[in-house]
Amino acid sequence: MTSSVLEDNLRKVPPQNLEAESSILGGILLENEAVNRVQEVLTADDFYRESHRKIFLAMLGLCDRKEPIDLITLSDFLKVTGDLEVVGGVAYLASLASAIPTAANIQYYARIVKEKAQRRQLIQVVAEVHEHLYEDQEDFMTTASHLWSTLSSLQNGIPKGFIHVRDVVDKTIKQVEQAYERQDLVTGIPTGLADFDNRVGGIHRGTEVLIAGRPSMGKTALGVTIAKNAAEKGYGVAFVSAESPAPRIVQRILAGASGIENRDLMRGKLTDEEFIELTRQATRVTNLPLWLLDSDRSWDRIKAKLRALKLKEPNLALVIIDYVGLISAQLHGERRLERYLEIGRISSEAKGLAIDLDLGVLLLSQLNREVEGRTSKKPKLSDLRESGCLEQDADLIGLLYRETYYNEDARYKDLAELDIAKNRDGCTGVIKLRFREETVSFSDWEEPGPGQDWREKAYA
Repeated sequence: MTSSVLEDNLRKVPPQNLEAESSILGGILLENEAVNRVQEVLTADDFYRESHRKIFLAMLGLCDRKEPIDLITLSDFLKVTGDLEVVGGVAYLASLASAIPTAANIQYYARIVKEKAQRRQLIQVVAEVHEHLYEDQEDFMTTASHLWSTLSSLQNGIPKGFIHVRDVVDKTIKQVEQAYERQDLVTGIPTGLADFDNRVGGIHRGTEVLIAGRPSMGKTALGVTIAKNAAEKGYGVAFVSAESPAPRIVQRILAGASGIENRDLMRGKLTDEEFIELTRQATRVTNLPLWLLDSDRSWDRIKAKLRALKLKEPNLALVIIDYVGLISAQLHGERRLERYLEIGRISSEAKGLAIDLDLGVLLLSQLNREVEGRTSKKPKLSDLRESGCLEQDADLIGLLYRETYYNEDARYKDLAELDIAKNRDGCTGVIKLRFREETVSFSDWEEPGPGQDWREKAYA
């Protein structure tokens, strides 16, 4: 669309249907209860004519007071607010009441008005994007994110009303039947860690999962392990790394897959057999539905890129962000936010992204330094860094801990603990994992056999 065409379009009368708006207001005057049916679809801002917005707000005010909505009460309300003459006076209100014989079709009229309002909203956003792109007012991906967010909200359309329990029961029974037929305890996206998947059912779409720990606990390693395992099961995974470049992430994936020490991969110190195995695993990893993003710390750009990836790859099921403390949520031209407000915005919008795009979102986060000052270094929910919003928004929170990091004489060198400290949909408690430091990867924990000394590092 050229600039001149856009300008010509903006001069046109915006999409609207004044007759439908009048019919809604007249219908409410005829049947007060109809205001509830209208509110299921519309807000006052959806009315195009300013006078209609004021009349509708007055009707809502009367409804809140539990007063009848008729010509007398409505006129009196508007007179008190100083809007009676602005909306056309008593004569216009009377014309509304006489313009429609019944309120039976009022919800249909409301949908017409809503659709016109959505068209106006989209026109406005396109105009703003057009201006920003020409004038270089803000970062391109921030502009794109704004457009994607608007398109997503418009796609959701009219909010759903109440549904009868029978409809939900039918859907739930079908899900149970499918799970029974699969004989699979994993109802979400599998992490490949048996104890985790068995206890919580994997990572579910539409949920936000938070894994937090102090530095060097293995947060990135756990995220990479989950990404690889889920992708191997055929689930599309996007790994957003604000800490490590993509080649280093791939190196960790290859180390975990091949069993070759990570430091040997870095130095290229491989035997012929190891090189053959590395090549074999590289071929396999190449074909995984796994996408990496390592060059962006802007939350708005990350969101835009994820939305674009989801459109291109509908199979995308899981997003892993490593880590949330390095992501910036500052808006262009906005007064600088306090850090806790930034984290709160990221956390809230990540949950919205999970729901909108039907994804599981896994956020990795650091814990604050208060852990280091305690005798017991095991983390608590109160140790979440910078924002209580992370605790509030997350559906599941796992706190990662390795005793051997603090105590060289720890009984088990390979033991890591993931404390499920919050789980909206199930049990909590500690899950044992095996952390393989040499391959920087996690796997299922197995108790050592008789006579085996696990004070020594023994990697299978």
